[in-house]
Amino acid sequence: MIILKKWQLRTLLLANVIALNAYGNLNAKNKTSETEKVQKVEKSSQTSSQGTSKVQTKLDKAKKNGKAVFVVVTGSADTEKDKATTIAKSAVAKYKNAVMVEMNRDDVANAELVNKWRLSGAQTPLIMVISPKGYPTGGYLLNEATSDKIVELVPSPKMDNTYEALNNSKAVFIIVSKKSYTDKSQIIENCNAAIKQLQNKAIVVDVDLDDKKESAFIKQLNLKSTPNTTVAIVLNANGQTTGYFEGKAQSNELVLAANKVIKSRGCCSGGRNASCGSR
Repeated sequence: MIILKKWQLRTLLLANVIALNAYGNLNAKNKTSETEKVQKVEKSSQTSSQGTSKVQTKLDKAKKNGKAVFVVVTGSADTEKDKATTIAKSAVAKYKNAVMVEMNRDDVANAELVNKWRLSGAQTPLIMVISPKGYPTGGYLLNEATSDKIVELVPSPKMDNTYEALNNSKAVFIIVSKKSYTDKSQIIENCNAAIKQLQNKAIVVDVDLDDKKESAFIKQLNLKSTPNTTVAIVLNANGQTTGYFEGKAQSNELVLAANKVIKSRGCCSGGRNASCGSR
């Protein structure tokens, strides 16, 4: 599975989700040399100004309509493309608010996306998931993919808001609460004050414990216990969890947490379900 299970959102973003597992596993059928790949990218750069690729156009349309995208990535020599598309179509049947898009990695027109998602060395076929807001959230190689697994990679609305903030280099104040909790309004007020101090380089993501659509996201937040007070979790702009507050959170504490950076310990070296730290 090309997605982390621990709460470290930074490593779930963009091409990193593919790089952890598929990047570097060269497809034996792909005989393209590194020099030829560079030439393809250069040629794409020359032609990109002439128009948007068909794949990008479909991605843009899906984002505009708030739909997730299941991208079937293949190479020109792949013989199992039909198996991958069958799985992706099955996933669309299960998750109605999604579309399937096929992308040939070797097509020069797609070089910009291949470079952006770091797919030049990825084993194919693989199926990537693009969130309704347009952010890659994970993917599976064909031999591991099932329609259920693909659907599970579609983020909830609140999680997608978190992806969006981090992709825009903003810190996130995740507020986990219930409508009945009386301490929530003060914490939200303090979060808004902190956002002003951070010059709007942060957002609030308000998660209701009773919202069934957010149950998977809440589970991933790995709360210390079932809270009976509002919980504020702070992610810095790198997606690192840098603050955890129960019942109260002062604006100065939130600002400090948002600006805090946790130094890497030499992690993310690759491998299945690789993890880069934990809260």
